[in-house]
Amino acid sequence: MLVFVDQSGLKDLQEIMEEEGVNFQQRPTGSVREMNTGSWSVIQFEANLPEVKVPPEYTQGDLSARAFRLPSGKLIITDLEGNLERITTPVPRKA
Repeated sequence: MLVFVDQSGLKDLQEIMEEEGVNFQQRPTGSVREMNTGSWSVIQFEANLPEVKVPPEYTQGDLSARAFRLPSGKLIITDLEGNLERITTPVPRKA
């Protein structure tokens, strides 16, 4: 798994990885600047997690997301470019 995250999501991602006992590496990749909104640092976050099929409730009808499963079953959802979208617990499916 390779995820790009800004400072606002970095702490949450670090905490969940440590709680789950997942080894990870992180390194700064620079900053992103957008007109009229400022700039922020971007961190590259790398861990050995399996990619899984994205549950339909997180794709909004298209295939523009990727999902990686943590040992607890929680999912890390990213866009196709690897930008962190959310960390979530999947909804149980009815049999």
